[in-house]
Amino acid sequence: MTGPPYAAPPRPAALSERRSPVLGIVALCASVLAVLVGAVGIWLSGRALGRILRIVDYADLVIATEAQLWESLERALGALIILVIAWVAHALVACWGLVQGIVATALGRGRGWAIAAIAVALTGWILLFAVTQEALISGALGIVPFVDLFT
Repeated sequence: MTGPPYAAPPRPAALSERRSPVLGIVALCASVLAVLVGAVGIWLSGRALGRILRIVDYADLVIATEAQLWESLERALGALIILVIAWVAHALVACWGLVQGIVATALGRGRGWAIAAIAVALTGWILLFAVTQEALISGALGIVPFVDLFT
């Protein structure tokens, strides 16, 4: 039994047809923006971590240490919140760049830009992981003058 004849599938667009690369360029910009947003947020988190203790918070110089302890814990929680917001913002913007890069690659609109956007979106977290370590270590080193290591 033979069925009805089917029409030929549509032909792909001619390779010589020039398509706008804007979709791929926007995808790459979104992926790079994701890394920048994450890096700035992580840097702010490390800076906030280094500001947990101030010279007036040093226990030998001030009487009300319990109130200062809670204030220092609030600052530490603020640094943690900034760090989490930076990673979430990076993930959301990188996801946008990744999806838009995939769409641009599939449509052939800025294919080279889109492939670069996909690569940046997928590997940007590696750079941010290194930035996170550096920010947290430098922030923790900002507290060192307030720690008495020889008691």
